[in-house]
Amino acid sequence: MDIFTKFRENLEVYKSMGLNPLSLATGCAVKVDLIDTVYPALEKIRKILEERNITILPREDADIFITKEKMEMKRIINGGEFDADRAISLIQVNQETAGNPEAFSNFLIRVYTSVKTKRKLTIGKGHSIVTTKKDGEVAVLDLFRLDGKEEKSYTVANNDTIQIVDPLDNPGSQTQVDVAISNSLNDLFTKGAYQDLIIVPVVDAPNEKLKEILLSNYENFTKKYNMSLKHDIQPSVGTLMMGATVIGKSDHELPTFYDKVDEDMVIIANRFFGELTPINVHLWALAVPELIEIMESKGIRFSRVEEVKAKALEIMRRPNIHVAKVIYSYLPEFGKPFDKNSHIAMTTDVTGPGIFVIKEFAEKAGVDVELTNIPVIDRDICEFATENFIIPNSTIGTNGAIVIFASKKIADDIMEDLTKVGEKPEIVGYVKGKGNGTVYAPKDVIKLIRRDNVLKQFKIKE
Repeated sequence: MDIFTKFRENLEVYKSMGLNPLSLATGCAVKVDLIDTVYPALEKIRKILEERNITILPREDADIFITKEKMEMKRIINGGEFDADRAISLIQVNQETAGNPEAFSNFLIRVYTSVKTKRKLTIGKGHSIVTTKKDGEVAVLDLFRLDGKEEKSYTVANNDTIQIVDPLDNPGSQTQVDVAISNSLNDLFTKGAYQDLIIVPVVDAPNEKLKEILLSNYENFTKKYNMSLKHDIQPSVGTLMMGATVIGKSDHELPTFYDKVDEDMVIIANRFFGELTPINVHLWALAVPELIEIMESKGIRFSRVEEVKAKALEIMRRPNIHVAKVIYSYLPEFGKPFDKNSHIAMTTDVTGPGIFVIKEFAEKAGVDVELTNIPVIDRDICEFATENFIIPNSTIGTNGAIVIFASKKIADDIMEDLTKVGEKPEIVGYVKGKGNGTVYAPKDVIKLIRRDNVLKQFKIKE
């Protein structure tokens, strides 16, 4: 069977589930737009929720709290009762709601006020994705009740859920689930948290058979990496959905020393960005064969796209626990002070928003930064994707690269340790000094990003 025949057959499989891979963004690209929808909605509802004893924490990779000797977790779907202290949320909304900050904020108010608790509720991490199915909206809330004495460690919790990674692969393949779980774990690993890992699947599918196959893939993943698996109730709106709420611990302080970031620091990436780009280029080249001729006229052979896509999938499905251990080794022990010349100050990962995350964290730290280069998985393929409107931001990823803000004095040591565990780190920028979060970007950023709402977040150098 040639690849075009296989593509057409797979297209029919997804269409029979009510999905159109050609209109369905892959991986983290399916997130509700942060700039145009999520942030305006959160700003609108924050005060309303606070009046009801509900707090939404500022944007962070994961929810972080001091471990208590008793922690009870309960999952509720579309509301319920539980005396919870904290919540991790997954929100799936249709395209109409996702494109309207007013409708999205109303949805969030309805979801968060549906939790019946006598305690002050903190929404520690929220994740929101878009479905093409009009009646596919759902809210999955994982609630935590914390009691007893504090322990000398942090608990870190996160949810990331996607709908599809590779539309050319079987929807029930192990690769799809491996990427989905690794993507959620990445937000723990960016903080150096890798101890006592618990995986709680979030899975839905158009039929029960596929749902069971996906859940069995979680068993395979957790056995392979020696992680705990906790089964719980699942959403049932009939959309393809795979992800996880993940929980881990760390007996070190975490790299959230935002006020310590200063002009003596550089920005290290453990590897390149933009893993989702070759997947999208490969998909569209099969859908519109004329693109192959255009690519090859620019010196990009189709076989090269296939190779880069395979490389991206292998990297995306591998959990970055090895990177977490390096980060952990550059953090103070629990309760000990931060030392600029020994410790990592700040980290995040480059996923759905692409390099826009650097802007977010520059603002969080109150510094201005300069990006000196933007490494992507394949420069020619990424520029081709942007130029031909295949993907609006060629720096986006799933289970993406981790960026580290650390002193110049320890940057070489960190990069050497990352190299030892198989990474290809490089310095991608530096901190200019205290400021308001301005990010100066090289001019070639316009060859990688087409979205005006993202580009205007950067000051592009002439």
